[in-house]
Order: sequence, then C-alpha cells, then structure tokens
Amino acid sequence: MAKTPSVEIKVGIFVLAAIVLLGYLTTVLTRDRLITRDTYEIHAYFDNVSGLRTNSPVEIAGIDVGTVKNISLHENRARVTMAIRPDISIHADSQATIRTRGVLGDKFVEINPGSAAEPVLEEGGVVSRGVQPTDLDQVMARIGDIADDISEVSRSVSNVFGGPEGEQDMREFFDNLREAAVHLNQIVQTNARGIEKIVANLQDFSGDLKSISETNKEGITHIVDNFSKASSQLNVSLKQLGEIMDTAQHGEGPVATLLEDRQMSEDMRRTAASLESLTRKLDEGEGTLGKLISEDDTGRKIDDALDGINEFLDRFDRFQTVVDFRSEYMARTGDMKSYLDLTLQPAEDRFYMLSLVDDPKGRTRTTETLTTTERDGQTSEVWEREEKTYKDRLKFSAQIAKRWNDFILRGGLIESTGGFGMDYFLWDERIKLYTDVFDLGADRPHVKSGANLYFLDNFYLTAGFDDYLSKHGESSFFGGLGFYFTDEDLKYLMSSVPVPDGNF
Repeated sequence: MAKTPSVEIKVGIFVLAAIVLLGYLTTVLTRDRLITRDTYEIHAYFDNVSGLRTNSPVEIAGIDVGTVKNISLHENRARVTMAIRPDISIHADSQATIRTRGVLGDKFVEINPGSAAEPVLEEGGVVSRGVQPTDLDQVMARIGDIADDISEVSRSVSNVFGGPEGEQDMREFFDNLREAAVHLNQIVQTNARGIEKIVANLQDFSGDLKSISETNKEGITHIVDNFSKASSQLNVSLKQLGEIMDTAQHGEGPVATLLEDRQMSEDMRRTAASLESLTRKLDEGEGTLGKLISEDDTGRKIDDALDGINEFLDRFDRFQTVVDFRSEYMARTGDMKSYLDLTLQPAEDRFYMLSLVDDPKGRTRTTETLTTTERDGQTSEVWEREEKTYKDRLKFSAQIAKRWNDFILRGGLIESTGGFGMDYFLWDERIKLYTDVFDLGADRPHVKSGANLYFLDNFYLTAGFDDYLSKHGESSFFGGLGFYFTDEDLKYLMSSVPVPDGNF
C-alpha cells in the first residue's frame, strides 16, 4: 500500500530531528575532542604504554590538540602514532609523557612542544623523548621490603629501651629533665627585674633608631648609653651562669646527673651497636633488603614477578566491550526496526555478539498438523499448515565471530533463527559492508545486505536491502542511523555521573 505524501514528509522531519539531536549529544559526549580530518602524524616511542588506547586525547598545557591514532610494536618498544591539528607546531626537542586522569585511570598523552629555536616536526616526525609514569606496583613492592627492614630496626631499639631496666632509665631521664626545668624557672624568676630592664632598654633602642633619621648625633649618644646599661645587666647574668657550671663540676644538680649517668651512656652505646650490626648485614647481603641490594638474582626474580603481573593486567586491558544501538526505516512498510547489540571481544581476532531485535513484523511461527481419517475402510491423511504472527515478541541473536584482517565471518542465532553473516571493512574501517543469511529452514532464506558509514567518534549511517530473495514481496530498502559506545566511553560516562552525598 503506497504511503501518502504527508506521511513521508512527517517521517523525513522525524529522521532529520533525530540526526540533529544525536549530533548535539555527540558534541557533549566527546568532551571537546573533535579533531578535524586535516591532521599530520607524528610518532613517539615508550617502553610501556599499558592502559593507553587509540582515540585517547593528546594535550598541550591541558588543551586537546590531537588523538592517538595507532599503537604498535616497533623493535620491542611501543610506537604511538598521534594525529595532530595542522595549526599546532611540535619541535624536534619535544617530549611526550603518558598521564593518568580521573578515578578510573584514563590515560592520555601530554606533549611538551619544545623550544621555538629547534626545527618543526613534519609528517612522520619522531618526538625526541617518550616518558611513561613509574609503575605503582614496583614502588609498593620495594616500599614493603624497606618497611620490613625498618621493623627490624624498631625491634632492635625496643630491645635496648624495653623491659623494666629500660623503663626505669627513661623515668630517671625525664625526672632529671623536670628538675632542670625547675632550676631554669627559678633562674628566670630571680632575674625577672633585670629582664624587664632589658626589655625597656630595647624599647628605648628602637625609639633611638627612629630618631637617627632625624638627628644622627643624638641617636648615636642614646645607642651608646643603652649598650652600656645592657652590658651591666649581662654581667649579672653571666655571673649566675658561672655559678650553675660550678655546681655541675662538683657533681650536683640535674646537669651533672645527665653528664655522669653511666646507664644512659650504656644504652646509647647499645643503640649504636645495633645500627652498626644492621649496616653490616646490609653490606653482607643478609635479609630481604640486603639481598635486594647485593644480589642480582633477587632483583631479577622481583622483576620477573612484576612482568608476570603486568602481562596479566595487559590481557585484562585488551578485553573490549562495545554497546551498539541503531534504528532502520523500512521503505516498503514505513516501519522502524531497532537493534541493541552487545559485543564482547576477548582478543583482536575473535568476539561474541548478543542482540535484541524489535521487528515490527513480529515473529511468525508455522505449525504443520497431520490429520488421519478412515472412511469405508480407506485411510486418508491431510496435512494442515498454520502460521501465527506474534507482533509484540522480541527477537534475539547470539553469534560467534572470527576475524582475518579486514574480513569477519559470523555464525549462530540471527533474529531467533539459525544463520551466518560476513563483514568486510574498507577505507581504514570507516566503511563496513555486511551480509546476513538466516531463517534457513524457510523456502528461501532471509538475506539482508547493507553498508555502514562511520563518522565522528561514535555514530554511523546504515543503508541496504532487506530480504531481497523473498518470493512473497517482502523485500524492502532500508536506511537508518546508529551510535555505539566502547568501554573507554562507558568509563568516562560512569566517572562523569555525580554521586549523591546523602544531603537532601
């Protein structure tokens, strides 16, 4: 049944509004990382790029100037290819550093563009130096070993000062300090009047300094007088300090106790001996820290263990997840057919795909019944075929896929029936050609072919021909729009969602 022009106009307006809305969402979700196609490529080499992904941002002074286009292995080092905007100049002495942003640890490349006196890098140029952050696991492992050695030192100190004897020595030490504090307080109280005079003289001195700028001769006279008064008071204080020292020489007072306490001297000697023993053990390679310093085998074992941990983390990082949604307009019926796909990719050459399909045609179930009748001694059999269509039933797909370069072969359940599919990528994976063959039990299989054109970072256009082998006139042209999110996009979305603080 042909559609009226008014219905076609409404559908066109609806599709145009959807494209404008999705374009706006793209601008928001890409975090100002839209990079024009007119770019030039430069390279940087790193020893380790764990966590860095393609399409990660490249920044200078916190501003996006490009994206990571490719990551490859070159002579046992990671080569990172970056697409830079043409208005940005990177010089020959530039430096590239891998940074981490956010709680989830998103990685990006920060570039120090270098000095203007050096030549500018052209297409295919190489950044002079690549710097990656220190591996946190290595740092924590070495800190743990050092903590064990510090614990051994603390036990040695506890052996010296611990026990009843050490506690008694510490108590006597603090008693002596308390007595010394009392004597010093008495000295201060005795000389309180002299201190008041010194303060008064300092006040006069500051006033005299002010008057120097006005009359130099009068100021110098006042300064000499004040120094004379301060000198007399200082003589009194020195006399009292001499008396304290005489008392200490005769073995009296807290100062003499501190100087002549043999037990405290013995404790200090034991502490020095323990420190000397610890240093000797380190020099001879005893203990964990000593082996780490003196034995190469221990260091190599630790490095091998860290390499194994890093290899496990790299395998986990290579696991990719893609969520894809698209809607297709069926030109023959004017209906919209929607797909929600979840792709799990444990390796670069294989993946698993689960799909939910909202098909306006619904699901058709065919039932064949054999009826046997007997009349006048003769038996007759009649086959009855009944088809029922369920409009509100969702279809599902579950496929296993294998990839060879740009070609992908899929197989499994497609729209709730057995089938297989093929994909082929063109133009640096910007275009995908695909064909799905399913419902193999029917008179003619359902064959669908089309193409996807990817643009921006997360959107694509799709068009093709559906069920073009149908003998019931159900073949139809379709066109639509889709968008997808990778695990990197999902991390960003999750980290950007505000967390309620419980205050209402």
